[in-house]
Amino acid sequence: MTLVIFEIEAREGGVDELKAALKGALPDTRAYPGCQELSVFADPDGKTFMIVERWDSKEAYEEYLAWRADPGPGFASLAVLASLIVGEPTIRYLEPAGL
Repeated sequence: MTLVIFEIEAREGGVDELKAALKGALPDTRAYPGCQELSVFADPDGKTFMIVERWDSKEAYEEYLAWRADPGPGFASLAVLASLIVGEPTIRYLEPAGL
């Protein structure tokens, strides 16, 4: 199991547009093979979001990212997300510590 923390910041004036894009895209993420759970959290600043995801493995998440890079017609791509955020997303991978 791999925990993925995906942090993004909405561009100035673009919070509502980013929320709408996420709302439209996340059902596909949740349904993607290997995705066990996905929750979205917002920072008190209202423009920074953390998407916390539990995946079968890091490899499963990387397969998902490859699909998101070129998902085909009707699906939101990473390029769409990139146009709505400031800079690059921050992605952290965490594995169970076994404690």
